[in-house]
Amino acid sequence: MVYRVIAQVSDLDKVKAALISCRNLLEDISDVQLEVVFNQTAVKALIKGGGYEDDVSELIRRGVVIAACRNAMRLNSVNEGDLINGVVIVNSGVGEIVRRMADGWLYLRL
Repeated sequence: MVYRVIAQVSDLDKVKAALISCRNLLEDISDVQLEVVFNQTAVKALIKGGGYEDDVSELIRRGVVIAACRNAMRLNSVNEGDLINGVVIVNSGVGEIVRRMADGWLYLRL
């Protein structure tokens, strides 16, 4: 069985703990398809050269989809070129989550 999980990270202050939780999930369940949506202030964690680049890049290398909300990017003055390589952009973080949940994905708020 493959578990499909969509996780939401909204608060920049909770990014470190959220990334640890993602790694823990990958260690505990080998058959997991994971997408993590960063919206609101958490989108700032996806900027190249920031304190989270190594952790985010590691998750991407492990097959995790890391998604930045375009609306949050606009509100936080984050440009597409600012993002860590491999980060994808979704038009609306909440819209992405709703679509995934409608497709049967499990939801985690981190």
